[in-house]
Amino acid sequence: MKEAFAILFGGLGQGGFFALLAVGIVIAYRGSGVINFSQGALAMFTAFEFDSLRKKGTLQLPWVDVLPTRWLNLPVRLQLGGKTSDGSNKALDFLPSLVISVLIAMLLGLIAHFLVFRPLRSSAPLGKVIGSLGIMLYLQGVALKNFGTENPQPSIVLPRNNFANFLGLGKPIPRESFWMAVSAAIIGAGLWLFFRFTRFGLATRAAAGNEKGAVLLGYSPERLALANWVIASTTAGLAGILVGSITGSLNPVKFTGLIVPALGAALIGGLSSIPMAVAGGIVIGLLQTFTSVWPFRPDSTGETLLPLKFQGPMRDVLPLAVIIVVLFLRGRSLPIRGTVEEKRLPLCPYPKRVWQWCVIAGGSAVAFAFWGDGSKWGFALTVSLTTSMIMLSYVVLTGYVGQISLAQMSIAGCAAFMASRMLADGKPNDFSPFPVTGPGLAWPIAMFIGVAFAVLVGVLLGLPALRIRGVQLAVVTIAAAVALQTLYFENESFTGLTAGSPAFMPDPKVGSLNLGSVGKGGLNTSAKFGVFVIVVLLLLCVGVANIRRSGTGRRFLAVRANERASAAAGVNVMRTKLLAFAISSAIAGVSGVMTAYQARSVSSASWVFFASLSILAFAFLGGITSINGAIVGGLLFGNGLITAIGQHHYNGVIEYTSIIGGAAMIFTAIHNPVGIAPRLQPGFQYLGSWLLRARGKEWASALKAVVPGTLVCSIPVALLLWSKATEWRNWFLLLLPAYGLFIRSIVKQIWGAVGPKFGRAPTTAPATGPAPATGPAPATASGHGGPVSPEAMKAHGV
Repeated sequence: MKEAFAILFGGLGQGGFFALLAVGIVIAYRGSGVINFSQGALAMFTAFEFDSLRKKGTLQLPWVDVLPTRWLNLPVRLQLGGKTSDGSNKALDFLPSLVISVLIAMLLGLIAHFLVFRPLRSSAPLGKVIGSLGIMLYLQGVALKNFGTENPQPSIVLPRNNFANFLGLGKPIPRESFWMAVSAAIIGAGLWLFFRFTRFGLATRAAAGNEKGAVLLGYSPERLALANWVIASTTAGLAGILVGSITGSLNPVKFTGLIVPALGAALIGGLSSIPMAVAGGIVIGLLQTFTSVWPFRPDSTGETLLPLKFQGPMRDVLPLAVIIVVLFLRGRSLPIRGTVEEKRLPLCPYPKRVWQWCVIAGGSAVAFAFWGDGSKWGFALTVSLTTSMIMLSYVVLTGYVGQISLAQMSIAGCAAFMASRMLADGKPNDFSPFPVTGPGLAWPIAMFIGVAFAVLVGVLLGLPALRIRGVQLAVVTIAAAVALQTLYFENESFTGLTAGSPAFMPDPKVGSLNLGSVGKGGLNTSAKFGVFVIVVLLLLCVGVANIRRSGTGRRFLAVRANERASAAAGVNVMRTKLLAFAISSAIAGVSGVMTAYQARSVSSASWVFFASLSILAFAFLGGITSINGAIVGGLLFGNGLITAIGQHHYNGVIEYTSIIGGAAMIFTAIHNPVGIAPRLQPGFQYLGSWLLRARGKEWASALKAVVPGTLVCSIPVALLLWSKATEWRNWFLLLLPAYGLFIRSIVKQIWGAVGPKFGRAPTTAPATGPAPATGPAPATASGHGGPVSPEAMKAHGV
């Protein structure tokens, strides 16, 4: 029994860290109504800051230099410690380092409030989730850029030596772990007393219960939210400083995963009780350590209570179980009468001319695939296409039904691992000398089984959605993603892999035609595989478009709009939600298998839970409610086509991917919540109408505009070619003005045709006689089209 308690108390340190993060989550939620997924990133950045000051005396500011000039730059670091006699940087003492690091944490809280969550105050829950994910990605990118890719050992604040005989249990316990838990309890108690017995705490509780009532009492919700964000970020910073060596070396991504137990602890406290959050964090830390050690100790006969294959996953499964139990018991199958409706997601465009756009876009993609065979462009294209598939799963699940999931990438990984296991035949391969046992099925059957397994996992993850919704469902799914990472992807007993070796994916073949991804030069850029991916993506797009236009799609949108009203209208809400999870999981499973075929191998590193956060964020950036948004999101995703173009013209752009992506997601959530593609969709619709109507006169007018621009641009192009002052890859930039004039001419003609529909007065008096056909009526935000005049109906033969 003493040994059991000694193992249990070994988790005090992590429990204290979880408790401090949970306290910050509770404070931020009470102050602004946001479940902050970036709390771990705030702790991470402050920990790096404190370590840099203690070792080098260098203060790294939370931004990067974005100015392109060498004579004018933004300051990104300040040397506060001076120089030693040998010219190296001098470290700062403990107290100045602590004070400056805490001030940086407070600054991050101010920035988060003013630049992100204050503008998102009245936005949909998904917008707030995207805002917190944007902060997380931004801080991770800045940390990688400013602090480097090394994972240093952190500076230690708390005592490190051990209690030789802690509580008389006969086992040593690190003092650092004990004092971490004590520090969490002291900080939590102080904050509880502050919020319980001060006027500020009373005002915060009043605003959390009823903002209008707080305003009538003379309190400003904006100022209360600001102060609470500063307190929450300061608490996160203290957690990052005090944790020391308890969580190992400093890593920009590690604290992102540790946010899951902290979320579980905050939910134990109902996102309102600081003492319960502290107790929940410490208990989760204790149970994580105990359940990952005690059941796997061999007894006198050498047997263990649980199979060893479950030892690693136990730490991550426990927070998932806690979160599901707490939320499932508190949730309801339907919102209660009188529940305040949250602001909805953007409206879903109604798909039009699906087959026409499939032919145009598909034909262009096929031509690009053959042009890029054997080069980085072919690889970037297939990355964008396979990523667009998994973003289509978000269109169905989040865009159509409003269910926020952060586990789609993990579901895709389940399909990839299962398909690779079904394809395995027990023989060594080029990727691993260790054979993997399996039935050696044909690739279509293996792919079907992998997708079916993904559907099963997705439906199981969808069960909590029957009683949990909104951001709380996102908490469940991110915990599930972390659990799948260790329970399945990194578990050799289930995957059949040895020593972390990847699983081999044989090339898909149709008769003698090899559809594998290996192309010219042995690179994974095959044009045949690119065409294969294009065909699969187009089929998925057509399927999703048909869902949107069918009765199933209408039921999806009804459930997203109002679950209680949908149930009253005869819609089975539970069945509809599970159907949405099944369809989205099938699409994610197809994406997972196609991604595995491209890489020709499957490993756990390809399906980390963190990727699901990036996928959701870029899907939102592209437009999470539209099919075009999934395509745009895939093009924007890391290693995709847009990133490849940026990397081609600026080699260092890859270092700024997370920074640019995080900032772009925040900007989109605030100023353009519908995403990029829906904003462009009306223009594409009018462009399609123009292309159908355009004859020689219209084309001549458009081409006429490009000739002068081309002649003007030819002079500097000739000079630059002659002087060799630029690189080949940058010449096309000089022709952009000419292409701009060409596009401007087309847009001008389109606007001249459709401008009157927006209330634009005609420049000339209309001619008498029947109104000419001016194309279809412009689509509204919902995609169903606007009001149609009798003349337009007559012109279309109605």
